[in-house]
Amino acid sequence: MQPIAVDAELVRPLRAEVLRPGQSREQLVFPGDDAPETLHAAVAVAGRIVGVASVMREPYPRDPLAGDWRIRGMATTADMRGRGIGAALLARCEEHVRDRRGARLWCNARVRARAFYERAGFAVEGQAFEVPAIGPHYLMRKPLPPPGG
Repeated sequence: MQPIAVDAELVRPLRAEVLRPGQSREQLVFPGDDAPETLHAAVAVAGRIVGVASVMREPYPRDPLAGDWRIRGMATTADMRGRGIGAALLARCEEHVRDRRGARLWCNARVRARAFYERAGFAVEGQAFEVPAIGPHYLMRKPLPPPGG
C-alpha cells in the first residue's frame, strides 16, 4: 500500500466523511492546502480512496522554527483501519518533509489517535484541549534530525 500524491480536491471527501461530517465544502479547505509544497497523500484500494493525509508548512504554535511542517486531515475509512494505511501515510508525509529539510513535524491529534502518533515517534506537549465542534485533541510534535545527523 503505497500512498500517492493527489490533488487537494481528492482528499476532501474523506475529510468530510471521517473527520468533519456535516461541515460545509468551504470548511473542508485548510489554510495551506493549495501551497506549492503541500503534499496531499492518498491510499486507494480497488479504485476507492480509503486513507488520506496532508502535510504543509506551518509554524509550531509553542516554539516556531523555520522548518516546521504540520500534518492535517489524516483519515482512514472505518472498514480499512488497522491495516497499516495510517502508518504508510504518516511515513510518506515524513519523507516529503525530510526531502525538504524540515526540522519538525507536528499535529493536533485526536485523543483516540495519541498512541498511533506516539508509536511513530511523536510526543505530547501539554494537556488535551478542545477543538470547537470537533472534540478533544493533543498538540504533538516530532523533531527531525538533519540529514546524516
